[in-house]
Amino acid sequence: MSQNPLNFEFLNNLSVQNTLWKLIPNNIETDHLSLYLNQKFDVPYILSPYLMSIGINKINFEHFFNSKIKDFFPDPFLFVDMEKTVLRIADEIENKRPIGIFGDYDVDGATSAAMLYLFFKYCGLKSFIHIPDRFLEGYGPNTEALKELVKKGAKLIITVDCGITSFEPLESMKNTDMDVIIVDHHKPTKILPPAFSIINPKRNDNKSGFEYLCAAGITFILLVGINRELKKRGFYQKLPEPNLINFLDLVALGTACDVVPLVELNRALVKNGIKVMSERKNLGLKSLYDISNINSSPNIEILNFSLGPRINAGGRIGSSKLGVNLLIEQDEDTAKEISIKLDNLNNKRKLLTSQAELEAIGIIESQIEKNNGILPDILLVANEDWHEGVVGIVASKLKEKYNRPTCVISINENLCKGSGRSIPGVSLGDLFQKAVDEKLLLKGGGHDMAAGLSIKKEKIEAFRTFLNSNVMHKNDIIHKNNIEDVAAITNVSSCSYELAKWIEKLGPWGEGISVPKFILENSQIKNVKRFGVNMEHVTFTIFDNSGEIQCKRFNILNSPLNKILSDTMNKHFNIVGFLKLDSWNNRNRPEFQLLDIII
Repeated sequence: MSQNPLNFEFLNNLSVQNTLWKLIPNNIETDHLSLYLNQKFDVPYILSPYLMSIGINKINFEHFFNSKIKDFFPDPFLFVDMEKTVLRIADEIENKRPIGIFGDYDVDGATSAAMLYLFFKYCGLKSFIHIPDRFLEGYGPNTEALKELVKKGAKLIITVDCGITSFEPLESMKNTDMDVIIVDHHKPTKILPPAFSIINPKRNDNKSGFEYLCAAGITFILLVGINRELKKRGFYQKLPEPNLINFLDLVALGTACDVVPLVELNRALVKNGIKVMSERKNLGLKSLYDISNINSSPNIEILNFSLGPRINAGGRIGSSKLGVNLLIEQDEDTAKEISIKLDNLNNKRKLLTSQAELEAIGIIESQIEKNNGILPDILLVANEDWHEGVVGIVASKLKEKYNRPTCVISINENLCKGSGRSIPGVSLGDLFQKAVDEKLLLKGGGHDMAAGLSIKKEKIEAFRTFLNSNVMHKNDIIHKNNIEDVAAITNVSSCSYELAKWIEKLGPWGEGISVPKFILENSQIKNVKRFGVNMEHVTFTIFDNSGEIQCKRFNILNSPLNKILSDTMNKHFNIVGFLKLDSWNNRNRPEFQLLDIII
């Protein structure tokens, strides 16, 4: 049952993607867990070492496997300012006073704003949504937009997925009779902006322990609190109490796409939200599903790589309101029309991203060459031709390719916009906020793993120096990220339908709890075929003495793996990847997803 890493010499070699793959060690405890899980639940033995490595044991396995929301859901009033927020919003609903909703232009902001709007509408309350234009307004509340919501009739404004660093716009509302509620999850500064209330699990005075939540998760908890208060007040005597479970599809979408850790409550929300999404009750999501030609049940991949990017496309290169308009749409024809627009924008976004990514790789390779072949510990690339709506995606792709914290900036003479993506152990949110304090950035902040910035062109090189000097002491953390765990080294015949089904049942997998990875030792490759608009994806067959299995890899053009797959005849490889169920066109078969190759 046990595997000894010493028996696999190839593990000492760096992979094609410059990663050292490490086999999770087995021991007596692992063997005991394997026997227990197999005998009681029929879990395949091969998964137990990985499950133990992420903290799963005999006691908590069922808790992990079932992930019921009620087991993790907190009392809403556990959060600072939640009670006063709930009471105030319940008053507005009872008195039919319109509410303004100011959301961010990404999926988390769109799903949060949509939930509030749909709930208020059900309660007979009028509300107005404003999603800022990424290019004309930028991120977060601005004075003009807030005043516009007041003109429309709003008596209270709620910001979702933004607002925690919007000091000047919120200051401008202090001398009016308009109150603002902030619902956010981005890192606050030591001093909080002026607002009626601020619900943010990252507040220093918040002891809830739910810092991992995104705005969609916090908004859902807020709705549970409001619903409870309305029920207590007898509001639902003439109106059936709404089933908030129906909002879980939006919560799951926002949580998955915001790349927050899929642990505890987040994991339960996404797992159960995917079930709700499969019922296709949200007309906008149903329409987007159809336009995207998705004919399988929803899963994390569909949320992250099909639905999410299309909803985001409006905010990136089109109209920022398209995403939220789709999620609240009640007319089937209009929903279809919006979905088509988003799909077309997403195709355009792909082309812009591909071009910028290729140019950015060229810049980085030039930097490496000038640096005697050494890759910097943090990457910064900037260009005048890059569309600011795609810099975050490019940063993510570069981070994956080079395994380094990465910042990508779109240069404009008046104001440059940038986005960063990081690796565990290096908080870009903290770094960017520090750069704001040191007057290097005009604006900056976000999460540990993702953050945004605004900067003057002449400050870019000083910012590069700042980044390099601030990650020098994190050198060990950065280079440790070149080491990845693998659950087992096995052969093709072990990649069975049963194993793939169990991996699916044990999910969802994502940030903070990645899918178990395997190495198919001494395997061969045949039938390599390219597909996609730019032939950017590849499919092929992996085979060994025990059998064969289909394998895919998406977006391979800018990967060193691309060259390897151009010449596979009569060669043997140690192929790293993960196993999933391919349910396209009801095939329902196991399929391997290529991550890396060790030669």
